[in-house]
Amino acid sequence: MRNSAEPQVILVGGLDPGTGAGVLRDLLTAVELGAEPRVVVTAITEQNATRVAGIEPRDGEQVGGALRAALAQTRSPGVKVGMVATGGVARALAMTLDAFAGPVVFDPVLCASSGGSLYRGGRAELFELAARSTLLTPNLSEAAWLLDRTVESLADAKQAARDLVAMGLPAVLVKGGHLRGAACDVLLDHDREHIFTSDRVAGVSPRGTGCALATAIAVELVRGHDLASAVASAKLWLTAKIAGARQVGDEWHL
Repeated sequence: MRNSAEPQVILVGGLDPGTGAGVLRDLLTAVELGAEPRVVVTAITEQNATRVAGIEPRDGEQVGGALRAALAQTRSPGVKVGMVATGGVARALAMTLDAFAGPVVFDPVLCASSGGSLYRGGRAELFELAARSTLLTPNLSEAAWLLDRTVESLADAKQAARDLVAMGLPAVLVKGGHLRGAACDVLLDHDREHIFTSDRVAGVSPRGTGCALATAIAVELVRGHDLASAVASAKLWLTAKIAGARQVGDEWHL
Protein backbone atom coordinates (compact mmCIF):
# COMPACT_ATOMS: atom_id res chain seq x y z
CA MET A 1 0.00 0.00 0.00
CA ARG A 2 1.37 3.43 -0.97
CA ASN A 3 0.64 6.65 0.87
CA SER A 4 -1.29 9.06 -1.36
CA ALA A 5 0.48 11.95 0.39
CA GLU A 6 3.90 10.91 -0.94
CA PRO A 7 5.54 13.67 -3.00
CA GLN A 8 5.50 12.87 -6.70
CA VAL A 9 8.48 13.63 -8.90
CA ILE A 10 9.06 13.12 -12.62
CA LEU A 11 12.64 12.16 -13.39
CA VAL A 12 13.97 13.01 -16.86
CA GLY A 13 17.41 11.82 -17.93
CA GLY A 14 19.71 9.29 -19.55
CA LEU A 15 19.75 5.58 -18.77
CA ASP A 16 23.06 4.39 -17.28
CA PRO A 17 22.93 0.57 -17.30
CA GLY A 18 25.11 0.36 -14.21
CA THR A 19 22.63 2.46 -12.14
CA GLY A 20 25.52 4.46 -10.68
CA ALA A 21 24.31 7.69 -12.28
CA GLY A 22 21.56 8.99 -14.54
CA VAL A 23 17.84 8.48 -14.30
CA LEU A 24 18.15 5.13 -12.51
CA ARG A 25 20.19 6.80 -9.75
CA ASP A 26 17.45 9.46 -9.64
CA LEU A 27 14.85 6.71 -9.27
CA LEU A 28 16.72 5.05 -6.39
CA THR A 29 17.16 8.43 -4.70
CA ALA A 30 13.49 9.39 -4.99
CA VAL A 31 12.32 6.06 -3.60
CA GLU A 32 14.75 6.25 -0.68
CA LEU A 33 13.48 9.74 0.14
CA GLY A 34 9.88 8.56 0.20
CA ALA A 35 8.77 10.01 -3.12
CA GLU A 36 6.66 8.42 -5.83
CA PRO A 37 8.63 8.67 -9.09
CA ARG A 38 7.81 8.65 -12.79
CA VAL A 39 10.64 8.24 -15.33
CA VAL A 40 11.17 9.80 -18.76
CA VAL A 41 14.26 8.52 -20.62
CA THR A 42 16.09 10.94 -22.95
CA ALA A 43 18.83 8.55 -24.11
CA ILE A 44 20.29 5.09 -23.59
CA THR A 45 23.99 5.15 -22.82
CA GLU A 46 26.75 2.56 -22.91
CA GLN A 47 29.07 3.58 -20.09
CA ASN A 48 30.86 2.47 -16.98
CA ALA A 49 33.15 4.08 -14.42
CA THR A 50 35.95 4.57 -16.95
CA ARG A 51 34.39 5.51 -20.29
CA VAL A 52 31.32 6.33 -22.36
CA ALA A 53 31.20 3.84 -25.23
CA GLY A 54 28.05 5.11 -26.92
CA ILE A 55 24.86 7.19 -26.70
CA GLU A 56 21.52 6.53 -28.35
CA PRO A 57 19.44 9.71 -27.91
CA ARG A 58 15.64 9.71 -28.25
CA ASP A 59 13.76 12.01 -30.57
CA GLY A 60 12.81 15.33 -28.96
CA GLU A 61 9.12 15.02 -29.82
CA GLN A 62 9.01 11.54 -28.28
CA VAL A 63 10.59 12.81 -25.08
CA GLY A 64 8.20 15.76 -24.95
CA GLY A 65 5.26 13.40 -25.42
CA ALA A 66 6.50 11.11 -22.66
CA LEU A 67 6.82 14.06 -20.30
CA ARG A 68 3.30 15.25 -21.15
CA ALA A 69 1.97 11.78 -20.38
CA ALA A 70 3.83 11.69 -17.06
CA LEU A 71 2.52 15.12 -16.10
CA ALA A 72 -1.04 13.99 -16.86
CA GLN A 73 -0.66 11.00 -14.52
CA THR A 74 0.57 12.93 -11.48
CA ARG A 75 -0.83 15.45 -9.02
CA SER A 76 1.23 18.52 -8.12
CA PRO A 77 4.56 16.89 -9.06
CA GLY A 78 8.06 18.24 -9.23
CA VAL A 79 10.34 17.62 -12.20
CA LYS A 80 14.04 16.86 -12.18
CA VAL A 81 15.89 17.02 -15.49
CA GLY A 82 19.36 15.58 -15.95
CA MET A 83 21.01 14.49 -19.19
CA VAL A 84 19.08 15.87 -22.18
CA ALA A 85 21.43 14.39 -24.81
CA THR A 86 20.59 16.81 -27.65
CA GLY A 87 19.52 20.37 -28.23
CA GLY A 88 16.27 19.07 -29.72
CA VAL A 89 15.41 17.23 -26.51
CA ALA A 90 16.23 20.32 -24.42
CA ARG A 91 13.96 22.48 -26.56
CA ALA A 92 11.11 19.93 -26.48
CA LEU A 93 11.32 19.74 -22.68
CA ALA A 94 11.27 23.52 -22.37
CA MET A 95 8.16 23.73 -24.56
CA THR A 96 6.41 20.96 -22.63
CA LEU A 97 7.16 22.62 -19.29
CA ASP A 98 6.10 26.07 -20.47
CA ALA A 99 2.70 25.90 -18.73
CA PHE A 100 3.85 23.75 -15.79
CA ALA A 101 3.51 25.48 -12.42
CA GLY A 102 5.48 23.11 -10.19
CA PRO A 103 9.19 23.10 -9.29
CA VAL A 104 11.73 22.09 -11.92
CA VAL A 105 15.35 21.30 -11.02
CA PHE A 106 17.69 21.11 -14.03
CA ASP A 107 21.10 19.49 -13.60
CA PRO A 108 22.85 20.30 -16.93
CA VAL A 109 24.79 17.07 -17.36
CA LEU A 110 27.37 17.63 -20.09
CA CYS A 111 29.95 14.93 -19.32
CA ALA A 112 30.10 11.64 -17.47
CA SER A 113 32.35 11.22 -14.44
CA SER A 114 34.77 9.43 -16.78
CA GLY A 115 34.95 12.55 -18.96
CA GLY A 116 32.91 11.30 -21.92
CA SER A 117 30.56 13.81 -23.56
CA LEU A 118 26.82 13.35 -22.89
CA TYR A 119 25.39 16.37 -24.72
CA ARG A 120 25.22 17.13 -28.44
CA GLY A 121 23.88 20.63 -28.89
CA GLY A 122 24.45 24.30 -28.24
CA ARG A 123 24.14 26.67 -25.32
CA ALA A 124 20.96 28.34 -26.57
CA GLU A 125 18.85 25.19 -26.17
CA LEU A 126 20.14 24.57 -22.65
CA PHE A 127 19.46 28.16 -21.65
CA GLU A 128 15.93 27.84 -23.02
CA LEU A 129 15.31 24.92 -20.67
CA ALA A 130 17.22 26.52 -17.78
CA ALA A 131 15.08 29.66 -18.02
CA ARG A 132 12.00 27.47 -17.57
CA SER A 133 13.49 25.78 -14.48
CA THR A 134 13.16 26.73 -10.84
CA LEU A 135 16.81 25.90 -10.17
CA LEU A 136 19.87 25.17 -12.33
CA THR A 137 22.58 23.06 -10.65
CA PRO A 138 25.82 23.16 -12.70
CA ASN A 139 29.16 22.00 -11.36
CA LEU A 140 32.25 24.14 -12.03
CA SER A 141 32.96 22.72 -15.49
CA GLU A 142 29.31 22.97 -16.55
CA ALA A 143 29.12 26.59 -15.36
CA ALA A 144 32.32 27.28 -17.29
CA TRP A 145 30.87 25.77 -20.48
CA LEU A 146 27.63 27.70 -20.14
CA LEU A 147 29.51 30.98 -19.68
CA ASP A 148 32.38 30.14 -22.06
CA ARG A 149 35.08 30.99 -19.52
CA THR A 150 37.01 29.35 -16.69
CA VAL A 151 35.32 28.80 -13.32
CA GLU A 152 37.90 27.48 -10.87
CA SER A 153 37.71 29.33 -7.52
CA LEU A 154 34.99 30.15 -5.00
CA ALA A 155 35.07 33.75 -6.25
CA ASP A 156 34.59 32.43 -9.81
CA ALA A 157 31.65 30.30 -8.66
CA LYS A 158 29.97 33.27 -6.97
CA GLN A 159 30.38 35.41 -10.07
CA ALA A 160 29.17 32.59 -12.31
CA ALA A 161 25.98 32.31 -10.25
CA ARG A 162 25.45 36.07 -10.49
CA ASP A 163 26.02 36.12 -14.23
CA LEU A 164 23.71 33.17 -14.89
CA VAL A 165 20.91 34.76 -12.87
CA ALA A 166 21.52 38.05 -14.69
CA MET A 167 20.95 36.16 -17.94
CA GLY A 168 17.37 35.40 -16.87
CA LEU A 169 17.61 32.22 -14.79
CA PRO A 170 15.45 32.22 -11.63
CA ALA A 171 18.05 30.58 -9.37
CA VAL A 172 21.41 28.82 -9.67
CA LEU A 173 23.33 26.42 -7.44
CA VAL A 174 26.99 26.28 -8.55
CA LYS A 175 28.37 23.09 -7.04
CA GLY A 176 31.90 23.36 -5.68
CA GLY A 177 32.82 19.72 -5.20
CA HIS A 178 35.93 20.22 -7.35
CA LEU A 179 37.14 23.34 -5.54
CA ARG A 180 40.44 23.16 -3.72
CA GLY A 181 39.98 23.02 0.04
CA ALA A 182 36.47 22.91 1.49
CA ALA A 183 33.58 21.92 -0.76
CA CYS A 184 31.49 25.10 -1.09
CA ASP A 185 28.27 25.32 -3.10
CA VAL A 186 26.91 28.74 -4.05
CA LEU A 187 23.15 29.23 -4.24
CA LEU A 188 21.87 32.48 -5.74
CA ASP A 189 18.12 32.88 -5.53
CA HIS A 190 17.42 36.19 -7.26
CA ASP A 191 19.59 38.50 -5.11
CA ARG A 192 19.90 36.19 -2.08
CA GLU A 193 23.24 34.38 -1.86
CA HIS A 194 23.74 31.32 0.33
CA ILE A 195 27.02 29.45 0.79
CA PHE A 196 26.86 25.78 1.80
CA THR A 197 30.17 24.41 3.08
CA SER A 198 30.67 20.69 3.62
CA ASP A 199 33.57 18.73 5.05
CA ARG A 200 34.96 16.36 2.47
CA VAL A 201 34.31 12.69 3.11
CA ALA A 202 37.62 10.83 3.06
CA GLY A 203 37.91 7.75 0.88
CA VAL A 204 36.02 6.78 -2.25
CA SER A 205 34.36 9.07 -4.78
CA PRO A 206 31.06 7.54 -5.87
CA ARG A 207 29.38 8.33 -9.19
CA GLY A 208 26.02 10.01 -9.50
CA THR A 209 26.35 12.54 -6.69
CA GLY A 210 25.14 15.43 -8.84
CA CYS A 211 22.18 13.40 -10.09
CA ALA A 212 21.21 12.42 -6.56
CA LEU A 213 21.59 15.94 -5.16
CA ALA A 214 19.34 17.50 -7.80
CA THR A 215 16.72 14.78 -7.29
CA ALA A 216 16.80 15.24 -3.52
CA ILE A 217 16.34 19.00 -3.94
CA ALA A 218 13.35 18.41 -6.24
CA VAL A 219 11.73 16.10 -3.68
CA GLU A 220 12.20 18.68 -0.92
CA LEU A 221 10.72 21.43 -3.10
CA VAL A 222 7.63 19.30 -3.75
CA ARG A 223 7.30 18.95 0.02
CA GLY A 224 6.98 22.73 0.19
CA HIS A 225 10.44 23.77 1.40
CA ASP A 226 12.02 26.95 0.10
CA LEU A 227 15.12 26.69 -2.07
CA ALA A 228 17.71 27.28 0.66
CA SER A 229 16.07 24.76 3.00
CA ALA A 230 15.68 22.20 0.20
CA VAL A 231 19.37 22.50 -0.75
CA ALA A 232 20.51 22.28 2.88
CA SER A 233 18.43 19.16 3.52
CA ALA A 234 19.54 17.49 0.28
CA LYS A 235 23.21 18.17 1.02
CA LEU A 236 22.98 16.65 4.51
CA TRP A 237 21.40 13.53 3.04
CA LEU A 238 24.02 13.30 0.27
CA THR A 239 26.96 13.72 2.66
CA ALA A 240 25.69 10.77 4.70
CA LYS A 241 25.23 8.69 1.53
CA ILE A 242 28.78 9.43 0.35
CA ALA A 243 30.14 8.35 3.74
CA GLY A 244 28.29 5.05 3.37
CA ALA A 245 29.09 4.39 -0.31
CA ARG A 246 29.37 0.74 -1.29
CA GLN A 247 31.39 -1.03 -3.94
CA VAL A 248 29.43 -2.45 -6.88
CA GLY A 249 31.71 -4.28 -9.30
CA ASP A 250 34.61 -1.97 -10.13
CA GLU A 251 32.90 1.27 -9.05
CA TRP A 252 31.43 2.89 -5.97
CA HIS A 253 27.72 3.70 -5.62
CA LEU A 254 25.79 5.86 -3.18
